[in-house]
Amino acid sequence: MERVVIVDDEMLTRLYLREILESNDFDVVGEAGDGLDAVTVCRKLHPDFIILDINMPVMNGLEAARIITNEKLAGFVMLLTAYRDREITEKISSLDVMGYLVKPVDEYSLIPAIRIALNKYHQLAHIEQEYAKTKEALDGRKYLDRAKGMIMETQHLSEHDAYAYLRKLAMDKGLSLTELSRLLLQAHNE
Repeated sequence: MERVVIVDDEMLTRLYLREILESNDFDVVGEAGDGLDAVTVCRKLHPDFIILDINMPVMNGLEAARIITNEKLAGFVMLLTAYRDREITEKISSLDVMGYLVKPVDEYSLIPAIRIALNKYHQLAHIEQEYAKTKEALDGRKYLDRAKGMIMETQHLSEHDAYAYLRKLAMDKGLSLTELSRLLLQAHNE
């Protein structure tokens, strides 16, 4: 069950959104009435997503969305507004948000928009994980190649023998080749 925070300066709007979300199996874990409180609630709860009104006192939704996305305080942000304004649309397009809905919203517009945003969010999260794994593997390969070159030079071994030496040493010490390579390079200030 996805955890959501609702932020709107109108209590009735928050209650209405809560009712729609809870009747569609979302867990409303927090609410706020302005952008500053939204940031505070998200810092505390780290929800899966936040529904954030744009026009609010203290700190508006665009300012809050910028902080929430930059600090990764919620999985993603969906914005609500009562205005159909080109200037606001342009400001929103420069933010990292997953959706934008114009009030009044109802269950038939809100829930599909959330489901689409959740799907895109999960796809992006998977891509980011794969990227991190690939980057880690490439970084590990760089360390291994540098350590292998160092062993070839210092012990006058062929590339094949230097790799075999590193592999055996890693197994004997219970380390991965990457960990061993990093340690050897650190020891030799490389």
